[in-house]
Amino acid sequence: MLRVTEAEVRNLLPFSKAVELAREAYLRLANGKVVSPDRIRLTVPNGASMFFMPAYVSGERTVSVKIARLNPRNSTVSLPTVMSDILVYDSQSGVLLAEIPGESLTAIRTAASSAVATDVLAQRRVECLGLLGTGRQAEAHVPAIQQVRDISRVVMYSRDKGKREAFARDISRDNEIEASAAGSPEEVVKESDLIVTATTSHTPLFKGELVQNGSHLNVIGAAEPDAREIDTTLVKRSILVVDSREQALSTYGDIVVPIREKAIERAHIRAELGELLAERRTLSRGPDDITLFKSGGIAVLDAIAADHILSQISGRTL
Repeated sequence: MLRVTEAEVRNLLPFSKAVELAREAYLRLANGKVVSPDRIRLTVPNGASMFFMPAYVSGERTVSVKIARLNPRNSTVSLPTVMSDILVYDSQSGVLLAEIPGESLTAIRTAASSAVATDVLAQRRVECLGLLGTGRQAEAHVPAIQQVRDISRVVMYSRDKGKREAFARDISRDNEIEASAAGSPEEVVKESDLIVTATTSHTPLFKGELVQNGSHLNVIGAAEPDAREIDTTLVKRSILVVDSREQALSTYGDIVVPIREKAIERAHIRAELGELLAERRTLSRGPDDITLFKSGGIAVLDAIAADHILSQISGRTL
């Protein structure tokens, strides 16, 4: 069995390729070329939440199963709050081919997914990218978004002042772009016309009324039914697109809670991203409309990225 390293993942999955693969994954999904059972969620009382995400892409020789673990309390004992691994099997024999660590792959494919959504939904001209969160997910979104939009600056916030200031310096150095740390989430929202929320927050980060008309948001945290990064006001104001309608309605608190409050109906989800790419659905947006892409991660993104990585390592299509 092959054990892929984090360094190999970063080397073999550049953001230009990752965006291309994410677009292909959503198209395959929309066109019925993916077998991906519902994500299984197991929560241990007072422990971790576990997510099991299998997928097979028609025509590929691999099946991938991602196992992700989440526990926000891990940070108090110097452990990662989110961990994951992808196991890759031969689709015919069932033989285990490889184990791929999930940290870099997840960050890259999630950011690539947001970049595809940004390309489809955001205004063509955007100035400032706002980041809420300063982890690997937030970091990956800068080079990914740069694949699809010519942003001029980045502003970010996290609760730790020293960490967010260091993060801003790293972003500026690594991506050759002006970057600065904000003093509050509200400051990020007011300055930005393209926003990414990448936190493990269980409560809304800011008031939805503060978001500028014409903005686009990629909301990628809060993948549990009672966890939210954004409030009901913002969801109601937005043209809402998701990665998976079924998954959104069962596990995304940002959507589940407003439905439970009877503030929106299920039909408020206008489309899945893949449906827009495959032109099965269309959206029209005016200059003042807010667009919102809510994602929690779908297994096909991992599967298509893992297959690409293994094919690059072996020098042939697996």
